[in-house]
Amino acid sequence: MKLSTRNSTSSMIAVIHTLKAKAGLDDDNYRALLMQHTGRRSARDLSVTQAGRVIDRLRELTGETGLARGAVSGLDSAVGAKLRALWIAGHDLGVVRDRSDRAMLGFLERQTGVAHTRFLKDAGAGASAIDGLRAWLARAAKVDWPADRRDVIAAKRAVLTAQWLRLIALKSVHPVRSDQPLADLDSYAFKVGGANGWCYLDAPKLDEVQGALGRKLRRALEQQQPSTEG
Repeated sequence: MKLSTRNSTSSMIAVIHTLKAKAGLDDDNYRALLMQHTGRRSARDLSVTQAGRVIDRLRELTGETGLARGAVSGLDSAVGAKLRALWIAGHDLGVVRDRSDRAMLGFLERQTGVAHTRFLKDAGAGASAIDGLRAWLARAAKVDWPADRRDVIAAKRAVLTAQWLRLIALKSVHPVRSDQPLADLDSYAFKVGGANGWCYLDAPKLDEVQGALGRKLRRALEQQQPSTEG
């Protein structure tokens, strides 16, 4: 049975009532919140997916998350962190329009029927979602992922390479030598990351380069959109 239809657990209901008290909600406002987010008036009637949605909203109200707008709590697991990193990479590749956690979890639910990584029953389900996202980015953005999935640096470089080649295809980047289209990527990474060549950049610096290329790529894609004026 999918967690989107399975009844919420007693522990989830207990968390909801604890957070309700912390948020200072009276019964009327609490029922209104349930109706707004689930269409139900009692926590006992919620599915696991709906209960997770209510818990996230109550945590926002209590200020427990400390998250940015569009962010979702509970994504600090290995699967959650990997999915979030891939989703942001998709945004920086110009494939994903909405980079928020909520949009990423929508993808997860379409892949697995589960609305949050904490409800995944086993590692296999999480791996399936990760594989689906990697395959999508490989098709849509031509990311050539490294054979060794444990090589985080190689994976980040693969994303940068795909970004650069997309920029060349969009004529937003003009390589000095057509037979070496990636040669200028090294100097660009040096300018952004501040290291002596992109092969010396660590993961955080590679993320900076990815973000800079992402902004450049999204601007280039926007300029390719046909004008609606006239």
